[in-house]
Amino acid sequence: MPRSEEANIQIKGDRRKQILLAALNVFINRGFAAAKVSDIATEAGISYGLSLMYHYFQSKEEIYAELVTEAVESSKRGIEHVRASGAEPIDMIRSIVGLVFKAVGQHQSVGYSFLLWMEAMTSRGDAFPHLEYPIGHGAPFHMLSDMIEEGQRKGQIAQGDPAELVTMLLSAMLGLASLRVSGTISTMPDPDILMRIFQPALPTKR
Repeated sequence: MPRSEEANIQIKGDRRKQILLAALNVFINRGFAAAKVSDIATEAGISYGLSLMYHYFQSKEEIYAELVTEAVESSKRGIEHVRASGAEPIDMIRSIVGLVFKAVGQHQSVGYSFLLWMEAMTSRGDAFPHLEYPIGHGAPFHMLSDMIEEGQRKGQIAQGDPAELVTMLLSAMLGLASLRVSGTISTMPDPDILMRIFQPALPTKR
């Protein structure tokens, strides 16, 4: 009996997800420039040649663009979920760092997605100008800046340009996550070590 149209749509959707997950692993482990479509096909377990890959995506650039778009949306949802907890700003940031470190340490796709949008923000803007990168209003970068600014008003976070503090935070997270993915370090550090950059300066004794 021929498959129904609904079944065909489901199968195609599942295969696209399979390819995207495989591509995420390849991009994180090899980098965008070094990654090949054939690497993604192998990672996805596609044994029918590259023609099948191009049935779903036209190029690795298209795959990358879709992954970054989803990574930005996923990061927004994650930050919004943490904000909805009603915790103090410093604790929300600590929670976000902890969640990312745990996910990257366990090689979970959610951690890799977070790592992907951080990498995209620093190196892919010229190649994909149409993408929404995590810097603009309402994007993860801006959401984290707002969180830090609120923490500064409450005296929980060191003073300074919130955007610069977010840049420092993301740069440190990206570097540590990259070391974990490459195998240079075997475990992610305690998030509290990274959180020290936010500690307000102690009053000077007279």
